[in-house]
Amino acid sequence: MPDGNPLIGRVGFGSGTMIAQGYGQVDEDAARGAVEAAYQAGVRFYDTAHFYGSGRSEAIVGEILQGRRDEVRLCTKGGVRYTDPTNLLTLVCDSSYDALRRFMEESLTRLRTDHVDVYLLHQFDPALTPEQQMENLLRLKEEGLARDVGFCNFGAEAARRALATGIPTAVEYSFSLLDHRYLNELAASGERGGLRITYGSYVHGLLSEDFTDDHEFDPDDWRGRSRREGRSGTSGNVFFAGDAFAANLAIARRLRALADPLGLSLAAFVLALTVRQPYSDVALFGCRDAAEVADGLSGLSADLDDETLARAAEILATANRPAENLLGL
Repeated sequence: MPDGNPLIGRVGFGSGTMIAQGYGQVDEDAARGAVEAAYQAGVRFYDTAHFYGSGRSEAIVGEILQGRRDEVRLCTKGGVRYTDPTNLLTLVCDSSYDALRRFMEESLTRLRTDHVDVYLLHQFDPALTPEQQMENLLRLKEEGLARDVGFCNFGAEAARRALATGIPTAVEYSFSLLDHRYLNELAASGERGGLRITYGSYVHGLLSEDFTDDHEFDPDDWRGRSRREGRSGTSGNVFFAGDAFAANLAIARRLRALADPLGLSLAAFVLALTVRQPYSDVALFGCRDAAEVADGLSGLSADLDDETLARAAEILATANRPAENLLGL
């Protein structure tokens, strides 16, 4: 990655895919290599979460970035856990202060630091009001455990009320070339000067992997369950369920055909297009090994002329993007 590339500051390493439950088999050595490769390439923003891999994601990020703490920004998330780590459907929320304090202490231990740069509530806790949840975050900030605090995956009304407290200085939402569901929430935070982090740049693999229409996912891969059962809601299920899967693969093939003459993979081309969008300050990209990191970041050095950008826009204009906020409250 050439020194001084301004786009490198627009991307962040998303560690959910590399180690979290639900994406098939995990290779921890490859995950370590991915974090190291991202650092060597100039990535300085790292996003993880308490419940990714039941803490293994945070532990790996902390291990690889030990001794480099002053050079990077660490973002983690708390407030959710699995009652059964082997079952993704057993997720429960708890954003009480006592619970968040425990989540935070465990996260800091694994990340090998005394504070994080950004701390987010992973999901809305229906047992508390948005205002109460923000007050609990503020206590953590006042204790010096987080520089910025905010939320991830709040519904439209909860986000409005949370932002109105003036406490959140960061938000994180799903956003990609195919996902514009949460532009209002991202815009509202940006208008207040908040840090806008977006995840799902590759749409959970739809815009990076070489799927076929009849692709068979691993038994423990949530994307396969979405294909079979048509689940929808807070995650990326809507892009895999029913007819959406084939339609999105068709978009991916057209983008791949546009990327090929440029010598770029689909993942590299998609990341290059995504970081040029005005909706986020940090666009996360998920990788599971060093080769995927290098491949994705290679697109940031590509010279995308006006004709290429216009042709990509024409392709994406045919996508049937879900636009409404599908989150509760």
